[in-house]
Amino acid sequence: MDVSPLLSPEVVAELREDLRRDWFITANDEYRLELELICIENPQKRGHKIPYIDTWKEYLFYNKATVFYWTQSATNMVGRNGPVILGGIWNAWSDALGREPQIQLDEFFAVPVSVKEEYAKTVPGILRAHEHICAQVRKAVEENNRANALIKLCKPWPDPRYFKLHSICEALIAVFDEYKSVAAEKHANGFRHYDDVAQNQSIILALTGHENGLSASISFESLKDKALPLARSEDMGTIDVIRIPLQVGVHFVANLLLREEAAFPESVVAGPHVSREADHPFMKWEREAQDYGEERLAHAQAQGKIEPFTTVAAVKKAVLHHRVDIYPLENYAPYPFKLGWI
Repeated sequence: MDVSPLLSPEVVAELREDLRRDWFITANDEYRLELELICIENPQKRGHKIPYIDTWKEYLFYNKATVFYWTQSATNMVGRNGPVILGGIWNAWSDALGREPQIQLDEFFAVPVSVKEEYAKTVPGILRAHEHICAQVRKAVEENNRANALIKLCKPWPDPRYFKLHSICEALIAVFDEYKSVAAEKHANGFRHYDDVAQNQSIILALTGHENGLSASISFESLKDKALPLARSEDMGTIDVIRIPLQVGVHFVANLLLREEAAFPESVVAGPHVSREADHPFMKWEREAQDYGEERLAHAQAQGKIEPFTTVAAVKKAVLHHRVDIYPLENYAPYPFKLGWI
């Protein structure tokens, strides 16, 4: 159903752009909801001899710069404040890259993984589990296990041309092993800010020793002046490990990602050389957003809400879920991490 005869071309163009943004806000929220803790499964639970993750969650590791291992010692407050930590990471990652995460590509700082003490209590133990998990995910990429994904997820398996296991992800891990409680007060805008909590947290970065595929070795030398006491009792042996503020760690990993993209521009799946391919996630999302907009407009017209001389404000009220023309974007965006936070 074409609304063009009823509204001016300028109004139709404005509505379509608003509907596109409306669809992307919803998609953004849904993506954030997927950033939940993945659990390392007990090797004894299903006859496995090594730590593993559920096969249908393997895709969550694709296009993540690293893995954020969330230990049991930091999970006491996860139910209440876990989403706030993710919100702080989201802000720091966006700030470091100078843009929002490209959710069409599942791109983010890390996939959060819950670690139970009975089979990965120490940093060396987490590194051993990480090696097995990377091997599992790498195998899934190589086998392109779409059939299993269709059964488990009821959606297409990520296209291996655009989704991969980062070399940084195999070379470096982040460990969140202590949560520091923070009484975050509301700011003048009425919101609590993720950064007020994030700036009080720390993470451990540890190198795995697997640097194949990287343009250069990873060094913590630039972080030495920001290092915090390690506060771990286990023997680290020869592991290269450092504790730093959470936001500093996120920026460090972001800079590594930018370094690798600069060294291997042909591998950047968001680059102009591939992002306009018909099957690329960017193009698919644009088509879905366009279809959504046309469906919303057609539905509103069928209900008699779009007629000649209908005002733009009336049409927007009829078709938009997110009225960013009236309310600031902050009123919509924070929800998946925690309501009332930005």
